[in-house]
Amino acid sequence: PTTLLTFNLGGYLQRRNAPDKGIDDAFDQAFTTPPHIIPIRYADGKIPKPENIQNPWAYLTQTGFQRNSKSKFESLFIAEQDLKAILNGLKIKGLFSFDYYNENAVKRPGNPVYYKPASGRDFETGELQFTTPEDGQEFLDHKTEAQYGTNSTYLEANLSFDRTFNSKHYVNALFLYNQRDYDNGEKVPHRHQGIAGRAAYTYLGRYIAEFNFGYNGSENFAPGKRYGFFPSYAVGWILSEEPFMESLQNTFNKIKFRASYGTVGNDRLTDRSNNEKRFAYITTINSTDGYQFGNSSNFHGISGLREGWVGVPGLTWETVKKTNIGLELGLWRMIDIQVDLFHERREDIFMQRAQYPNSAGFPDLPWANFGVVTNKGFDVSVDVNKQITKDWFLSARGSVTYARNKIIEQDEDVARIGTYRSSTGMPVGQITGLIAEGLFTEDDFADVANGVLKPGIPTQGFTEKVYPGDIKYRDLDGDGVITTKDMTSIGGTVNPELVYGFGLNTSFKGFDFGFFMQGNGRTYRMIGRENIFLPGSAGGVRGNIFTNATDAWTVDNPRSDVFYPRLHIGYNANNTQSSTWWLKNMSMLRLKNIEVGYSFPKKLIQKASIEHARIFVRGTNLYHFSNFKLWDPELDTDDGLKYPVMETYSMGIQVKF
Repeated sequence: PTTLLTFNLGGYLQRRNAPDKGIDDAFDQAFTTPPHIIPIRYADGKIPKPENIQNPWAYLTQTGFQRNSKSKFESLFIAEQDLKAILNGLKIKGLFSFDYYNENAVKRPGNPVYYKPASGRDFETGELQFTTPEDGQEFLDHKTEAQYGTNSTYLEANLSFDRTFNSKHYVNALFLYNQRDYDNGEKVPHRHQGIAGRAAYTYLGRYIAEFNFGYNGSENFAPGKRYGFFPSYAVGWILSEEPFMESLQNTFNKIKFRASYGTVGNDRLTDRSNNEKRFAYITTINSTDGYQFGNSSNFHGISGLREGWVGVPGLTWETVKKTNIGLELGLWRMIDIQVDLFHERREDIFMQRAQYPNSAGFPDLPWANFGVVTNKGFDVSVDVNKQITKDWFLSARGSVTYARNKIIEQDEDVARIGTYRSSTGMPVGQITGLIAEGLFTEDDFADVANGVLKPGIPTQGFTEKVYPGDIKYRDLDGDGVITTKDMTSIGGTVNPELVYGFGLNTSFKGFDFGFFMQGNGRTYRMIGRENIFLPGSAGGVRGNIFTNATDAWTVDNPRSDVFYPRLHIGYNANNTQSSTWWLKNMSMLRLKNIEVGYSFPKKLIQKASIEHARIFVRGTNLYHFSNFKLWDPELDTDDGLKYPVMETYSMGIQVKF
């Protein structure tokens, strides 16, 4: 009766057949190759492929396939022993888990025979004329991809105490030890170790105090720097439990104030390409073949050793100081409101130093605990649950979170800090670019035909000449030439500062209906910019066009509120620069799911020994609302070349015996 054993197993086996090319790659090729350039294939089966670009259909369907296999196994073992024979409320618990993951792939790549697009027809026979085909083969190759696998072991032991004394004093305490070993095939497995504790006290059910701490170790720091202590404190007051509030219980069934302050630590180091860096305190030696001796090419490219990462023995934990003030309010025993105000200050941020002169001789810039970022905002949620009549129940929920961060300190050029080019004082990930002042008009030119601007109008330095309909940029540094030095912060960030959602569920007799909507705001993205984004690129054989094909500047339609600036055959470097012209608001609201169901009366199903039976129809991601129309704004893409969010429709029956 005092011992509880838990044993869980889970996992899956998965096999997937897919094209040899990635789906996003297929979208990319379909976008960058206009459909009028080539046919899918000719009537005699020949596959056309222009020089340096793809035939999107053949790229997806004629280049083979791949077979992927994945498997995962998860296990959890828990033993819990009640020690009330020693002390009432005392328990000890041990936990062990082992997880395993493996994947492998077999590829059957193909290289079909391609022909350059037909250049004409035979004068006598009328048959298409082709040049010599590119090398290809009629059969598929076989290639076994390298296997990849991970395994992880986790061990935890804790001692807990939970007890109420004299119905006035409630005490809850926990002491925990944990360690984890994660092996993904690197030279050294990832290992973490630490202890944690909690002590909480409640008096008379309304005065609450709590203390937590973590003492964690990491492999990424030198001995003496590996362990960090991270405490937190919290207090609460349940006003509604005060005797003088008893008469108001039907109105205010809950009023709770709470506040907390604490620190947490981070030990993960990622470089500018988001690749994980380990053991940054150790100096490494790398191999190279880049040594050169003398003037003779015979003594160039000599292999040898060179300095790699420069170790930083003093590197230590990145910390976040968190403060939170909250209110929980219950009204009329049907409405629950929760409000939180929070402020975070992240210090000793891991970063690779940027402001080192080349003469310092670092092949890779060293790491440092250098940087401060603050984050503040609020979180509000409202829940409503009401039994309106005997047969009619209504439930609704809404929540909104707003958070804005700010870079207080970073490794930025001192000469840039405080200027329009500085990112210090801006949010993390602040979008930068040129300020577009509209499109050039004929009034801006002294000589329209030769692209000569009037005196006093800054020269657009990204291309030799500009013409009416090209984007006009603001000269921030006042040197009379538009360059990258005129770039500044021009908007928000890709990560939304505002996230919200709301939904409703209601039932009347046997019928039920529910929906949930999710949205975000204050989120922006710089689209386009690549030379294949504008139609007409690469002599007209690159660059597709979206459904807004006619929304472009033309001589007959010289508007400045169009989507596309002046289009022409070839690459226009001026019009592809990052600027406010291509900065788009990606705020959106999505109908995440909607469901209608019917539960059969118990009298009808009891004869079949069924306790509950329900049929339903459900839709997911059916629609979204946004001012941005070219592609789903929730996709993480600057050009729309991603597999879209899928709409799903399902119907089913739930039966409980």
